[in-house]
Amino acid sequence: MRRTSVMFATALLSGAAALTAPAAGAAESAPAASGASAPSAAPATGALAAGSCSVGRSGAGFLGTCSGIDPMQTWRVAVSCQGVDSNGFPVYSGSSSGWVTGNTSAAAGCFWPMMATTAWIVSGPAVPAGPVGQISGYVNKCVDVRGGSTANGTPTQIWDCLGNVNQTWKIGTDGTIRALGKCLDVSGGNTGNATLVQTWDCNGTGAQQWQARPDGSLLNPQSGRCLDDLGFSTTNGNQLGIWDCNGAANQKWNLPA
Repeated sequence: MRRTSVMFATALLSGAAALTAPAAGAAESAPAASGASAPSAAPATGALAAGSCSVGRSGAGFLGTCSGIDPMQTWRVAVSCQGVDSNGFPVYSGSSSGWVTGNTSAAAGCFWPMMATTAWIVSGPAVPAGPVGQISGYVNKCVDVRGGSTANGTPTQIWDCLGNVNQTWKIGTDGTIRALGKCLDVSGGNTGNATLVQTWDCNGTGAQQWQARPDGSLLNPQSGRCLDDLGFSTTNGNQLGIWDCNGAANQKWNLPA
């Protein structure tokens, strides 16, 4: 029975270890804490170098905290796990927290009976420079990530301007528009009128490229169409889409400077 339970735990951890692989372009710092040490500074590299990150013991796992980093920067805590198999030989695996964004904390641990031994910070791809703030448009509604969700495919909608994280966007110098660590994205990379707009992992595709035009519109060059408050809606929750650029009021957007 003991052998079966250990094998099951090891199998679970083998799956969890895959979660620790950095995303494309991610920078991984060196192990930042181990054993029963107190919280210590994490040597951040790449995308996190401008800020301050630390990771230290929290119960049976580790807690990472970052401050002073870009509010759109993604990162997570990775953990090494150690145990023994039924024959008394060491077994090693890993786990990690989910991706988080900006100045916050995240915790990670190991599946019992494995023990968390070492932890470090893993950063997502570096975020380009650019102004940050609200994007307001037709009837002074703001562009909003529905529910503040970080899930791929979350609708981008209009909502009363609240100044919260759902409505905080970065106009990147690389042509992207970002919120909550995701990019403003034309669903499926489609080009037709009324194709809906969402947030998605930033991937460098044409579906995530936007150009601010002198008339206040936002052009998606891949489709040749503009970001549009479909149907001239004034209703909170109306999902945005793309439409032929026409200079109408529902295609004019006030961007952060």
